[in-house]
Amino acid sequence: MWLTGALLLLGGLMFGVFELTQLGVGWLHDYPLIGTIAPAITRRSLEGLFLVLMAAVLFSVLVASIGTLYGSDDLELLLAQPVNQARIFGMKVAEVFINSAGLPLLLMLPMLAGVGVALDAHPLFYPVSGVAAGALFALPVALGALLALALVRVSPAGRVREVATAASIAVAAAALVGLRALRPEQLLTVAAQDSEAFERFLTTFAQLEIGWLPPTWASDASWAALTGRVDASLLLLLAVATAGLGVTGFLARLAYARGWVRSLDAAPASANRRCARTPAWERLLVRRLGTVGALLAKDMRVFTRDVQQWSQLLVLVALGAVYIVSLAAIPVPTQQFRDALGVLNVAFIGFITAGVGLRVAFPSVSYEAKAYWLVQTNPIRPRDLVVAKFLLSLPIMLALGVGLALAAHYLLDLSPILAVAAPLAGAANAIAVTGLAVGMGAAAPRFDFTNPNELATTPGAMAFMGLALLHALVVTLVLARPGWAALQAPAPGGYWSSPEGLVILAILVALTCITTLLPLWLGARQLARADL
Repeated sequence: MWLTGALLLLGGLMFGVFELTQLGVGWLHDYPLIGTIAPAITRRSLEGLFLVLMAAVLFSVLVASIGTLYGSDDLELLLAQPVNQARIFGMKVAEVFINSAGLPLLLMLPMLAGVGVALDAHPLFYPVSGVAAGALFALPVALGALLALALVRVSPAGRVREVATAASIAVAAAALVGLRALRPEQLLTVAAQDSEAFERFLTTFAQLEIGWLPPTWASDASWAALTGRVDASLLLLLAVATAGLGVTGFLARLAYARGWVRSLDAAPASANRRCARTPAWERLLVRRLGTVGALLAKDMRVFTRDVQQWSQLLVLVALGAVYIVSLAAIPVPTQQFRDALGVLNVAFIGFITAGVGLRVAFPSVSYEAKAYWLVQTNPIRPRDLVVAKFLLSLPIMLALGVGLALAAHYLLDLSPILAVAAPLAGAANAIAVTGLAVGMGAAAPRFDFTNPNELATTPGAMAFMGLALLHALVVTLVLARPGWAALQAPAPGGYWSSPEGLVILAILVALTCITTLLPLWLGARQLARADL
């Protein structure tokens, strides 16, 4: 049931991406101010999208590859079987690719198909562009896995994951510094009164070249396939990707054979360590919330001690920093342009919140793992467990959604309507996505996972992602009316106290409550009835 629902939702999402891409490319080529540079703009946009998705994969692959290649619970059992070890580590490398790059690739394929249909591409374009995208995403996977091998070789025993997290922070910081060094906002340095500013910006953007980066290889291969040609860049990309993944699997196998892998478990605490008194905040939680408070206190301690969980926050901080710094660097010439970016920001907040919920909130129930029997043998109701997981994830999600919305408001100086709509969208998406993620994670738990990274690719996870993105789309459509009003009249007063504004607020509140409470109730009910 979960797999069928996940496939239907994922298929609907991919179809929606395909349709939007097709319409967007068609509009771009028909827009009179763009003219003959429309193909170049489409190509540069494709390269930029490749680059952004590669960076997203690189941010998360390091810790994931350590857990999959060297920390999976089933690895020792597999190596004890009469199976070629090269096949085992090849399977693990494929697992790293699916866990880290599977979702970006699934979103990229319908975009490429939309570009091909809009441009009436040769049939060769579709397989070539798909293969090029897969090979492109294999590069950060191979790079992260090779860096993971170096870390498990040189890091102190029991501190491998902590060192990997620090390395992920360094990579994110380097990406942020590199982005600022390129200063992409120079493309937008136009005067507000210049009637040809838009056309000059597009011309400059179309002439931007990043030929030394792999995204250009994928773009060149795809663009040549539009007319039925196979470009040499496709062969180069395939050769580099195949070599990278092959070397990764070979070195991982060699590391195990020669004992290079240090212990991934934390060093045991000293036996002479004195017990400390229960802190005041923990006593307050237990006194105020009872069983839910006790579970919440336990989860907070586990969260801060488990690098697999809290390291996700550092990746979020890095991505948020990239977004905020880039947004601050864009010189917007008019209020209408600022409000247009604000409307796009509402949709972006919903999509990024859905992606974060997949990693932070959805696996929270499954993180109980094989110790879940302790919960079953105690007088703890599944409802209390689900509520505690919800309360643990909610502040993180609210900080992300509302924080990005407020940052966009202050950086873009939005009109009064969007100044209210942006944080409303951030809060609504954060609350609803958290309830949806925890509820669906409780309804489809997986306590026997071999490593935590595989939780994001289960049928329940795919179903959650489809519903979360659908909710983000509905919120964007609900707030489309006030966004249009802001574009028509940038500074009207009292919109949110008008009958139309109150109706939109009521719809948003009702949608948030239903999307939050219904999955939590169903998840707690299903968890109570499950035979685990």
